[in-house]
Amino acid sequence: MQKLDVLGVSKVEFEIIINSNFKVGIRDPEDTTISEALDNRHVNNQHFTMKWHDTSLRINYGTQIADGISDVVRMLEAIKIKEREERFVVTFPSQAFFETWICKIEKCDININWDSRDGYESITMKTDLFIKEWLKLLEQLRQVLIEAGYNGTNLVDFDLLENLERFYS
Repeated sequence: MQKLDVLGVSKVEFEIIINSNFKVGIRDPEDTTISEALDNRHVNNQHFTMKWHDTSLRINYGTQIADGISDVVRMLEAIKIKEREERFVVTFPSQAFFETWICKIEKCDININWDSRDGYESITMKTDLFIKEWLKLLEQLRQVLIEAGYNGTNLVDFDLLENLERFYS
């Protein structure tokens, strides 16, 4: 896990800072999944930033989040259907990203615990903020894929990025 210190910036509960210049490039007709469309040379040098409290992670769009899109969507679905006080687990495939999150909804907050290479970590934040920030990233991914010519016809899992409004309260 790559940690970056944020100096001179007030602590942020949770924020995903998307790269407004992020582009996929030209559609490859051999791509059949979101992961394949995002895992290319053009994408692999582009990053977004995830911040919470005094921690900041720079995450690669191609190699670090491409395989985790379905996990993010399943996590958001789990948040929407879980009873209060219920716990659920989300596993991300990227080695640079947190591998397993143990999530628990507590009233209007979500508490997330994980084991990192540096030890045990935990954050608690407003559930609505957490969902909103992830949707910002998913909406960006959907838009850049559409701009490159990808859709539900040529990507078998494009439906993961459709109807994202279902996650809004």
